[in-house]
Amino acid sequence: MLRSLARATLLSAVFAFMAGPAHAQYRYPGGYGGWGGWGGASTLQEGIGRGMGVYAAGAGAYNEQTAEARSMNANTAMQVNEYMYQVNQRNAKEFYGRSRANQKEQSATGVEIYNRIHDNPSTLDVHDGDALNAVLNDLTNPMVLGPAIKAATQQVDSQLVKNIEFEYAANMIAISLEDLSANGVPDVLLTSPDFKSEREAVRAVVATARKEASSQGQVSPETLAKARTAIKALKAKVDSVLPQGTKNRGEADNFLKALYGLTKMLQTPSVGPFLKGLDKYPTTTLGSVINFMHSFNLTFGAAKTPTQEAAYDHLFPMLVQLRNQVQAPASNPYSSQAVQPDPKKVTAYFSGMGFDHFGPQPDPHTGVAPPPPPPGQP
Repeated sequence: MLRSLARATLLSAVFAFMAGPAHAQYRYPGGYGGWGGWGGASTLQEGIGRGMGVYAAGAGAYNEQTAEARSMNANTAMQVNEYMYQVNQRNAKEFYGRSRANQKEQSATGVEIYNRIHDNPSTLDVHDGDALNAVLNDLTNPMVLGPAIKAATQQVDSQLVKNIEFEYAANMIAISLEDLSANGVPDVLLTSPDFKSEREAVRAVVATARKEASSQGQVSPETLAKARTAIKALKAKVDSVLPQGTKNRGEADNFLKALYGLTKMLQTPSVGPFLKGLDKYPTTTLGSVINFMHSFNLTFGAAKTPTQEAAYDHLFPMLVQLRNQVQAPASNPYSSQAVQPDPKKVTAYFSGMGFDHFGPQPDPHTGVAPPPPPPGQP
């Protein structure tokens, strides 16, 4: 099923707080945008990153848009958009390849499975969420995402939105983390024997996270804790070996920030508190739904009840109509035009944050930070 297949939207600085108390609230780093809430305009602000809503996950923190939060360099956001779109192609290709293992798909190639789901889906494809995700992948192509959200003014019943089986796209983030740790390592960390053991420890735990995300759709808390421990050890070695203000130190710090950010993004968000915001509105727009899923890095999971199936039956033609309206190109993972992702775009995205943003953030209203994690969970 396409439940772990992520759409090609903007990456995110999604990381600080995922599942947890609904009362906790966090601040966006300056310049990184955020979700405007269900009552906000159906527009995608420049600089907003995929999953950014998860960064400030907590009740009521989303309508606090400031000039600073809208000031992120739009070019950097577009570059990371393109990167995640390319990663999404790899994720999609893996999904269609795995589908061949299903008994009903054994005689079909991956490209044939993609073509069926994209062009002529069955009712089962719709109810599994696969057909909706295929359309969503097209709509969230960085070339059309902003116009698509703006054009999607169709009203959707708020209860229908609550009936969606939202699923977090952890595997795509795991692919990004794997790509970064393999292909985005600065030369000094890659070649100097001073960092060999720490570098290998990071790669080992990333491999475990990748395996868990691919097979289970999420990464265990134990693996996430080990990942943070490994990254902290690498940072400590960088602090002791590389002088501040040097080119090597700057590149190493930016790499570490990207590792921290992507690792935080592997935590599955608790979206329930945000769906409660729909209680204030009898309806919302299709654009707001797409924007919400973009902000929280969500996909359509398999419908589990007749009510959810009915919701998917209603949403699917709306998404198809929108795709046709904005003339979104097909996000075909088998296209000969596929480009190899460049993980340094992720490094550039996170480079604007200070290391303090990767820890617990204070409530924007009270200024009080949440308690530190339990022992053994860095």
